[in-house]
Amino acid sequence: MIDKTLPCWDLSPVFSSPDGDDFRQALSSVSDLCSSLSSRLSKGCSIASVLDDYNRLLATYETLGAYSSCLLTTDTTCEAYVKAVTDVESHSVAMAQVENLFLQNLVAHGDEIHGEGLRAYSYVLGHMLEDARHRMSLAEETLAADLARSGSSAFERLFDTMTSSIADEGRTLTQLRGDATSPDREVRRSSYEREKRILAQNREPIAACLNAIKGTCLTLEGRQGWTGPLEHSIFTSRISMESLEALIVTLENNLGMFRRYFRTKARLLGMDELAWYDISAPVNVPGVQPRQYSFADARDLVVRSFSSFSPQMGAFADRAFADHWIDAQPHSGKVGGAYDVAFPLVGQSRVLTNFTFDYSSVSTLAHELGHAYHDSQVMALPSLLYSYPMTLAETASIFSEQILFQEVLKTCSEAESIPIIESFVADAAQVCVDILSRYYFETSLFERRKEGEVGAEGMCALMADAQNRSYGDAVVDKHEYMWAVKGHYYSVDFSFYNYPYAFGQLFALGLFARSSGDAGFADSYRKLLSLTGSMSAEEVASSAGIDIKKTSFWQEGMDVIGGYIERLADFADKM
Repeated sequence: MIDKTLPCWDLSPVFSSPDGDDFRQALSSVSDLCSSLSSRLSKGCSIASVLDDYNRLLATYETLGAYSSCLLTTDTTCEAYVKAVTDVESHSVAMAQVENLFLQNLVAHGDEIHGEGLRAYSYVLGHMLEDARHRMSLAEETLAADLARSGSSAFERLFDTMTSSIADEGRTLTQLRGDATSPDREVRRSSYEREKRILAQNREPIAACLNAIKGTCLTLEGRQGWTGPLEHSIFTSRISMESLEALIVTLENNLGMFRRYFRTKARLLGMDELAWYDISAPVNVPGVQPRQYSFADARDLVVRSFSSFSPQMGAFADRAFADHWIDAQPHSGKVGGAYDVAFPLVGQSRVLTNFTFDYSSVSTLAHELGHAYHDSQVMALPSLLYSYPMTLAETASIFSEQILFQEVLKTCSEAESIPIIESFVADAAQVCVDILSRYYFETSLFERRKEGEVGAEGMCALMADAQNRSYGDAVVDKHEYMWAVKGHYYSVDFSFYNYPYAFGQLFALGLFARSSGDAGFADSYRKLLSLTGSMSAEEVASSAGIDIKKTSFWQEGMDVIGGYIERLADFADKM
């Protein structure tokens, strides 16, 4: 029997408590800085003269928000934690006003960004300047934000409410979708059919939500001067269209490889063909019991694997465990899932997870500590140089998962390794193949939405076409209602919330492929992470000698996945 003791995190180095003087003083400093900056910016001061205070305001507000959110996620019923979140959010209007004034001054003094004193900020301020030029007037932007509360934001909330509450014979959509990983095929099939049944029954109001949100995107972004949602999305992602096209072409060029994997998985499961409800099924090898890991085992594995790549990275992970940065105990009132959060004021991070003593839990821990390591490389910089785009956000987390994966495989027999390898490839297929189908669907939906509203039947047809283009005939009985269950479609703030996942996966795996045999790569990797908030994705990649506008780099990441697909196929041949 393994030790099932799990730790809680220690937040006291950040603030003593949500009622503490230090927390209240930080809230007061946000008010004071907002007032001071608003006054100075209203008078048309130079950008350089307010940068230090603006950075301090951003760091303070982010730390307050992170702290209060951390508290609430460990106990969503605690009134004191709810109050802390509300107290922080009460400053959001003042923060938005300062941001708008800062952008107005940036437009008025745009030539300053090329000055000697702002050289480190040249890309970030230039990016903000371009964003400001795409904004409507302050009055129009304010009106749009106000209307969103009863418009697009209301439709987002309606989608969330509906999909979290609709049920079939007492089982919610979330519960039914959770059965996709059941080892029992009949359970998977039954839940899949019930899931599609309740989506069919509720498809018209869900389609109305999506129509409203995509229509709002087209209207707003048209008024802001974007050629379309994709242009705005890649601008936000800090990549060029050339880089995105290289990524998409690479995904398309490797569909045959993934279709081979789906057929191999069917053989491993003892089936003639793979149905949609089999995609996430676990592959178990007869006579092999999945290993269990105590939290101490997880610590040893993570620290050892991180250290094998970089002693400095291993020491960082060891500190995270020793200083109680991790909250791992599942309990009533705590949110599910896992996340990493940074506290810029103290230069630390915290990781929340719900540890279940299996390999997946260890991998999740490595993933989130990878995020924390990324935080550690950018938090030494001013806040404006700290925030990185979604395309680069998964770099360190996936890289960390991969070095853990390699460490674990060293101790496994061939039979023991197969379920772990298959899980890795299954995740990769989700990120590459399913993400491509989502990209196809959203592209088609925006084109159709320009002509008018698209009914639920039309959305199902678009999704079916997108899935056929991606999965081909390697997966049968596909899911034409996937547009109704993926919340990423239901956001006005960021369209095409899909390709960044494929970007992150293949970018991290491409980096991993290049790290082999390169004794100095750990230093290049650390430098690359430190630049993610202050440069474009192309420039960040270039710092490590990588050109993401070329398919040859993306293929390096694909080849890592392909090697494991070969191992699965070889094992299936021996069965």
